[in-house]
Parts: sequence; C-alpha cells; structure tokens
Amino acid sequence: MKNLFRSSNLRTLSFLMAIVLALPLSWKGLTGFHTWLSPFIMLNSVIAVKSFVWLNIVAFPVLLFVFFRKRWFCLNLCPAGWCFDRISALNKDKTYTYKRLPDIGKWLAIISLASAIIGLPLFLVFDPLAIFNGFFTILSGGMNIFAIISLSGFLLLLTIHFFYPGVWCAKLCPLGGLQLVINDLTTRLKLFFNKQKPLPHGIDPGRRYFLMSGIGLIAGITIPKFLKPPAEIIIRPPATVAPPLLYSLCCRCGNCIKACPTGIIKYSTDFTGIPAWMTPEISYESGYCLETCNLCGQVCPTGAITLFNFRAKGQLFMGIAKVQLENCLLFNNIECVKCKESCKYKAIAFVAKENILNMVPMIDKDRCVGCGACEVICPTDCIHIAGVIIN
Repeated sequence: MKNLFRSSNLRTLSFLMAIVLALPLSWKGLTGFHTWLSPFIMLNSVIAVKSFVWLNIVAFPVLLFVFFRKRWFCLNLCPAGWCFDRISALNKDKTYTYKRLPDIGKWLAIISLASAIIGLPLFLVFDPLAIFNGFFTILSGGMNIFAIISLSGFLLLLTIHFFYPGVWCAKLCPLGGLQLVINDLTTRLKLFFNKQKPLPHGIDPGRRYFLMSGIGLIAGITIPKFLKPPAEIIIRPPATVAPPLLYSLCCRCGNCIKACPTGIIKYSTDFTGIPAWMTPEISYESGYCLETCNLCGQVCPTGAITLFNFRAKGQLFMGIAKVQLENCLLFNNIECVKCKESCKYKAIAFVAKENILNMVPMIDKDRCVGCGACEVICPTDCIHIAGVIIN
C-alpha cells in the first residue's frame, strides 16, 4: 500500500484512469473528469464567469498541495506529463538545455488569469488536460479531417518531446507555469516572514508578474473588439454562454461531445468563423436534444456550457423550428401528426389555412426551444431548426 502512493505509481494510476474516462464510453457526468482537476482551468473559469459549481472543488486540494510541494500536480497526477516523460526517455541525447528559453508557461498562466478578470481567459486551450481529453474525442467518430487535425495537438506535443525531451513541461505548459508562479510566491512569503532578503537573480519576479498581468488586462479589453461572430448563426447546446466569451472560455476538451447521449454535439469547423473554431455546435443528423438530459452542462469544466437543471430546458432557447409548408403532408391533404406528438414543449399547434383540407402546423416561438425532435421525426424533411442569437 505504501508503494502505491509513490509519485510514479500514483501518476501511472492517474494516467490509466484519465485514459478510461477520456474515451467516449458513456461515462455520463464522469466524462473527462481529469479536466476538473486542473487549477489552471478552474481559476480561469471561476474568475471569468464569476460563479462556482460544485465540481470546481476537486481542483482545490490540488492547489493546496501545490502550495507546499513544487509542481505537485505535474509529478503526481498529470496524465499528459506521464506520456511526455515516456517519450522523452526514448531520446538518449542529454546535451539539450532550456536555460535560454523563457518561461513561456508562466507568461501564458498569468496573462490568461489577468485577462479572465475582464471576462476573456485567453489560453485555456493550452491546458494539457484539455489537449489530452480533446484528442480522444476523435474516437467519437463523425468528424471531418479538419477537426481531426485540430485535435492532434497531443500527438504534436509527443513528437516535440521526442526531439526536445521535457520542453513542454519545463517551459511551455501554462498549468506547470501556474504551479511555478505559486512556488515563487510561497518562496517570497517564506523569506518575508523569516525576514530574509531574496537572493539577487536578475529581473525581479514581482515586476515580471506585474508586466504579465498588465498585458493580460490590456488583451482582455482589446481582443473582444476584433472577435467577430460567424456570418451564420450557429446552433449551440443549451445554456451555452454568448460570444465572444464562448470563444475563449471553451477549452475544446470534447467532454460535451463524448457525454451527449444522442451524439448531436459536434465541433464547429466553419472557416468563416475562425474565433469559433472547434467550439460545440448542434447537428440534428443523429437525434435531438433530450428533454431529460443536462450532461453537456455537467461535464463542461470551464462554464462555457453553464450547468443547468433539465427541468429548466423550456427556457433555454437553442433555436426555433421553421416549417416549409409546401412539403408538409398536411398541406398536401395527407394525414400526419408526428411533429406535434414529438414536441415535449407544446410548441406546435395545428391551425386552419384557406383552401387546405387539413390544418397545418404552426410554431409557437415563445415555446419552441429548438430541441430538434420535430425535425428528426418529420417524414418529408419539411421542418428545420434555425439558430437564434444568444443575448
């Protein structure tokens, strides 16, 4: 039992568990659970959305350990780091050095947290757990080549580590950078309370962090002005935050895609909306949004899809149904009631039209949430869900 809790064994167990939970195997609320362990994701999310969900609490023990043990998460739990170490070990060349390479991970961490104060965390997509979990979304199927390439960042990092062992963990990772920043702060606090002067080592870290924070604040203020939404309104999962916050808050981890029981959540790969690239969108080809489901909100670690109660879905508008009457069976004097029977929100009523024997479907825009049930069941494909602007 004592050997089980050695850092190497603990990280191996963490890696195996992360692999299992990252696979699209209907884990429901546990899908991609390791993304909740990241203090970098948690802090960016809580600061940006100004709210806290109960699963955020699992990152707090990690944060606490980091205060007392340098890079504790990296050494004990990080599944991506476990993979990078194995690949790095294959390179027998020991002449590499990173002394001249700046601590990019620290810059990414501080700038992202500072911009999150303005409501626009910039670098969540570089969290190693988001990259790790996103890669396994490829196994969900139904993806185009552009989505697959976009999710191959994990393979790219593995390749980089073969040629430059340890470079991501040592200098580039924002999660590792955050832990190093915390270690710097705790070291300075210890020196302060022990009334010791810090040893001279070049640039004052405090000034450097002040500069990083200033860049993050300025970026958080200016960048939203350049983030234009796609020309076409994208249908999003229920309770998705509005752009441009969505573009930066979504870490592209794929948890919502893997957890969706009907498989209707996909990655957006529309070239006309680059800021929205790889954010979740709805496609009704394989089903509709179940009225009893809120898994996408449960598994989203950043709050890009707000946690919601499925009983409130009648007020969460994703889109609205549009009927092409000329293709409707009722319009052509053929009996059909499938759309009305499928609607759980009572948003479809039959009304009389001149010169038509049967009554035809009419959509109540105040009741229709765009769940897609009517589109999926319509035998003549005359109903389609149109996107709505999220305020």
